[in-house]
Amino acid sequence: MTRAAAPPRLRATPAKALRAEWLKFSTLASNPVSVFAAFALIAVFAVLLVGARASESSTPTPTELLTGASWAQMLLAVLAAVFACTEWSSGTGPTTFLAVPARWPVLAGKAVVMGVMAFLVGSLGAVAALAAGAVGGADITGHAALAVRLVLGSGAYLAGIAVLAVAIGVIVRNLVAGILVVIGFVWVLPLAVTLIPWDPVQRLVPYLPSPAGGVLIAAESPAAALTPWGGAAVLAAWAAGALGIAGISLSRRDT
Repeated sequence: MTRAAAPPRLRATPAKALRAEWLKFSTLASNPVSVFAAFALIAVFAVLLVGARASESSTPTPTELLTGASWAQMLLAVLAAVFACTEWSSGTGPTTFLAVPARWPVLAGKAVVMGVMAFLVGSLGAVAALAAGAVGGADITGHAALAVRLVLGSGAYLAGIAVLAVAIGVIVRNLVAGILVVIGFVWVLPLAVTLIPWDPVQRLVPYLPSPAGGVLIAAESPAAALTPWGGAAVLAAWAAGALGIAGISLSRRDT
């Protein structure tokens, strides 16, 4: 006996899975609020820095204007982990994977939604921060190439962290544990490694996700272990590897 094929209208496709994940994300009121808060962190930190430097009769550098991105990354990382873990914390996982038996389109949809949202937050936040700096007297037009790198790099940095957090959430599957693992992996681990007084371990710090991605919005230094786009490649490798593990986990474990 052969199984009857589902009508084309009812067949699950990656595009439909992506649309479903977007609907899940956008229809929960707290998600857009959190996204806007991440954007506001980048912009407001820049405005505060411009104001503080104005009282000292100086202006911040373009890279200093993006100080808020390091705080926005944590907000977006936690949001991504919650978005991923909700399938299990709310009990909607069995229904989701019954509708999409292949499962990987669900993971891809979550990663695309969070990656795109984080990229927009980072890029638009960087534009707002640099604009605030320009109004405050910072020389932005004189560093046009750097400004472009900061805008694109901020978006790429936050997108990579968000995708990594989605993958961690799918692997862990527990809301509280997922948030703690993401915070530990993104923020605590680099700090903990720097406390280990052994040079071979210290050399690993620049290749951890957050320090590697952070090079995208930092001033270039000849002594740095990674170039900005080299850091982007390292962060992308972390995100891709975590997504691969999450995909395997998703396909082999019960919902």
